[in-house]
Amino acid sequence: MTTTLERLDLAAAGFRRRLDGLSDADLAAASPCEGWSARDVVTHTIDAVVMVSDFVGEPTDDDPDGALLARFDAAIASLRAKVEDPELGTTVVQSPFGDLALKQLVSSIVVHDLLVHTWDLARATGGDEELDPELCAHTLEAMGPMDDQLRGHGFAEKVPAAAGADVQTEMLNFLGRRP
Repeated sequence: MTTTLERLDLAAAGFRRRLDGLSDADLAAASPCEGWSARDVVTHTIDAVVMVSDFVGEPTDDDPDGALLARFDAAIASLRAKVEDPELGTTVVQSPFGDLALKQLVSSIVVHDLLVHTWDLARATGGDEELDPELCAHTLEAMGPMDDQLRGHGFAEKVPAAAGADVQTEMLNFLGRRP
C-alpha cells in the first residue's frame, strides 16, 4: 500500500465495518477515550473527516442529525473525491498541525485518526480489535516525529510498550491506549 487513497480506503473500510450494524445500546457503551461513549467516538471521527474535507472545495453535505453510517459514508466520499482531485488534493491548507497539502494531511493525520478510533470503537462495542499491521506501522512511523504536537492537541500521554510488542500494540501505546 503506497498511496494516500489506498490508506484512506483501508482505514475507512475498517472503521465502517465496526460501525455497521451497531445498536443504540452498543453506541452508548463507554469507550477507551475517557468520558466518551462509542457514539462520541463515531461522531468525533465523522466530524474530523468533514472538517478536513471542508478545508477545500465545496462543503460536505452533512446532516449532523442523520444516521451515523450514512454520515460516515458521505464524509469519506467527499474527502476521497477531494484527495483524488489533482488541484484540490495538492491545495495547501492551514491545519492544527501546520500548513499541509490536503493529501498530506489525510495521509499523516486522518488515516491515523480513523485507525485508532476503529480500535476505540471495537473495544467499546466488543468488536474485532485487530487492525491492519501495515497501517499501524505507517501510523507509528508518521506520527513519531509529531509526538510533541500530538500531545498539545489532546492526544493521550504515551503508554510504555512492552519489549517485543507487536506493531499494533506499539502504535496504540504511542497514542495512549492500553490494549
